[in-house]
This record gives sequence, C-alpha cells and structure tokens, in this order.
Amino acid sequence: MLLSCMTGTIQADNWDIYITVDNQYDIYFGTPNTTNYYAGGDGNWTDVEYYQALGRLPTDYLYVSTASDFSGAQGFLGTFTNTTTNTTISTGDAVWEVFPAGAYEATNPYWNTTGVWPANQMPTQTQVDIAIDYAETNNLWVTPTAISGYDNDNSTPITPYSWEWGWYFGGIEPSASWIWYDSGNDPYAGFVRPVPIIGFNHDEFLVFRVAGAAVPEPATMSLLGLGGLLALIRRRRR
Repeated sequence: MLLSCMTGTIQADNWDIYITVDNQYDIYFGTPNTTNYYAGGDGNWTDVEYYQALGRLPTDYLYVSTASDFSGAQGFLGTFTNTTTNTTISTGDAVWEVFPAGAYEATNPYWNTTGVWPANQMPTQTQVDIAIDYAETNNLWVTPTAISGYDNDNSTPITPYSWEWGWYFGGIEPSASWIWYDSGNDPYAGFVRPVPIIGFNHDEFLVFRVAGAAVPEPATMSLLGLGGLLALIRRRRR
C-alpha cells in the first residue's frame, strides 16, 4: 500500500514567462527531440507578454522559435521563472542554446528554391520539431550571442552604438540580455548597432532552447529513502 501511494506521486513544474522578441516568437516545452506543449506566441515587439505554463515535467526542455524582418534590429529578451522550484533564468544566462534552421537543407524548406527563409515568417510547430530533432541528432546546438550593454536597463552604456528599444520591458529582469544568433555573414559590423543586433538574416528561422534538468522525481527519492530505511532495519536485526 505504501509503495502504491508513493509511486503515484509525480512532480509537475509551473512556469511564469515574461518575453518579447523583435519581431516574432512561439514558446514550446518538450523533449530533447520534439515539442509537446505550446505556451503561446506573439508578433508585437514593442511590448512584453506574460504566459503561464502549468504542469510541465521537471525534465522538459524549453524552446523559443523566432523570426525577424531582417532590418532595423532584432533580438530575444525574456525572464522565465519555475515557480515550483523557485528558479529563474533570463536571456543572457549560460544555459541558452540556439539552432539556425535556415543554414541546413534538412530544416530549410526553401533551400532548393530561394535558399532563404522569408522575412517575418514563423515556422509551424511541425517545422520546429524537424529542426529540434535534426539539431539534437547532429549535435548542432550552439551558444547564442549577447552584446555587452544590450540588456533591459537603458541606463547601461552602449557607446558607440544606439538603442533600438528605448524603454524598460516590465517583468523581465534588468540584467537580462538581448540575444540572437550570429552567422558571421553580416558585412555591416560596427554600423549603428552591433552584430547580430542590427537587422540581418542570420540563417533564420532560429530555435532557442534551455535543456531540461534530469532529476529524480519525488516518488523516486521517497523509494530511495525507503530502501535506506529498510537496510538500516535489517542491519539492526542482525
């Protein structure tokens, strides 16, 4: 009876999300190879959106797919709080990875026509899943680029560059950094804004992720504790 009760205990994590992307994004949770939960998305980069993702497994991966207009400026800014474990991560933290889906034939459906993913076009969830699986299978996840000073605190100096986003985005930590992928192909380095913040097609669409934390579930920990207790009882009976 005791074992039955304990094995029925499964931890579920809840998330609070504050996010903006210049220009568009979708948020998913899932496994290392696919998504299984859609949390929300938006295409208005001038404001911040709030979402809740409830009942996620502790091992879930967090994914954010993005697309830009290839002009002006671009970036991803957000704060993600696991309210179950009281853990907060923001863009710019070392846990983030990114995959440039436009750089590979297997994940870019325009490869044999224009060769370029269209500006302002978000991928479908199926296209995101194909990209995630391909990146994971071929070990293609890389570290995104964050530029010093480009955070959610407009008092931070960014000389000699200029701001594109001239206001504070509520709910997002001031220390959160605007991040993006740098393809190394932008010829306008140092012009008005730094690469890759300045508008350019850096092999979009992009998928950002944070890997899930593979930790024992509470039921597993309880069983381990029970095993230790039974071992202690056996030793005392000898």
